[in-house]
Amino acid sequence: MFGSVGGVFSGFSRRFTAAAVSLNSDAINLLHHVRLLCSLGHLQEAPKLFYSITPPPPLVHSHHTYAALFHACARRSSLPQGQALHRHMLLHNPNPDFDLLLINHVVNMYAKCGSLDYARRLFDEMPERNIVSWTALVSGYAQHGRPDGCFKVFREMLVWHRPTGFAFASVISSCGGDGDCEGQVHTLALKTSFDSCVFVGNALIMMYCRSCGGADEAWSVYEAMEFPNLVSWNSMIAGFQVCGYGSRALELFSQMHFSGIRFDRATLVSILSCLCEMGDGLEYCSQLHCLIIKTGFISEIEVATALVKAYSSLGGEVSDCYMICLQLDGRQDVVSWTGIISAYAERDPSRCCFLDWDYISICRTGPRRSDPPFSAVSSRVFSSRSLYVLHCLQSLCCSCNRAACIGCPITCSESWMRG
Repeated sequence: MFGSVGGVFSGFSRRFTAAAVSLNSDAINLLHHVRLLCSLGHLQEAPKLFYSITPPPPLVHSHHTYAALFHACARRSSLPQGQALHRHMLLHNPNPDFDLLLINHVVNMYAKCGSLDYARRLFDEMPERNIVSWTALVSGYAQHGRPDGCFKVFREMLVWHRPTGFAFASVISSCGGDGDCEGQVHTLALKTSFDSCVFVGNALIMMYCRSCGGADEAWSVYEAMEFPNLVSWNSMIAGFQVCGYGSRALELFSQMHFSGIRFDRATLVSILSCLCEMGDGLEYCSQLHCLIIKTGFISEIEVATALVKAYSSLGGEVSDCYMICLQLDGRQDVVSWTGIISAYAERDPSRCCFLDWDYISICRTGPRRSDPPFSAVSSRVFSSRSLYVLHCLQSLCCSCNRAACIGCPITCSESWMRG
């Protein structure tokens, strides 16, 4: 990509010395401003300002700025900007001294951005590595769905270093339902006492919940946690929901609420999803609706959409569902519209078509409309065999200049009406 990888580290036998060229105050201020822009997430402005500094400051003065820029590229997964920055560094510092902190940031950037082969080549060429170097590579493989590479690097790391909690969490997230792998990683976490680390415990909970029948093992991990955080509660509630233990999720949510622990949007979405699978949850849904209004989460699109789906699944009034949707004050997205249209499609198909007309009217001044609401209408229309609704739907299709609805057998041609 940038020539011989081995050449990247040529001349890395020396350390920075005090004989470096000094910088003027303007350049120092500019470097400080670049780092400030990086910390604020301004990835477009920071490199431009850095490249504008003339002459380019030597690495002895700019290595912290390079590190901040590489870190910003990694956070945004911006590989092109990271590559350009790497080229700039090599071009203006052909024989740099070895800086472990800076090279760790380079490896981390390539790993986080998905260029794992190049990250591994840089890693292999490093004359010195520490636990941060290994963890960057392990987490990169895990983040991009490369479990084999993740486990391989993790095993190699165990020869040299005691793993960190972040490395454990990355490996745990890569297990993917492999029972033997799950058991081995969990055993190692117990032996090294990392099971008491809250984010390792959270990763273990999610690992077991992804496995069929792993709710009991996840619950054992949760109970062993001395100081579970909000992520721990949410992970366990979501795990119960995924495994089909809705009543246990509701019990845990009640315990969480009455213990004074503040829930968030993810908690409510998981609980509402549990209610959708319970035939007798309408009263609980009404109570939860009141709590959602009281805590202000009714304005969250994801929560409102999940609440509409819960009411619809439990046989609630569709008019209530529509009122919930209206409370979003024009911030509805395609998912929320699909939810309310699907609710009406089950109860009142003719009204459902007019809702889709409302959706189209809104989208005429915004982004191009999507197909899910039409799919919801058409599936219910054909089961009810309502010619009136079919005629309404044809008019809607024609108003959008669509030849046909994706996922819908209705076409807008005149031959369709002649049938």
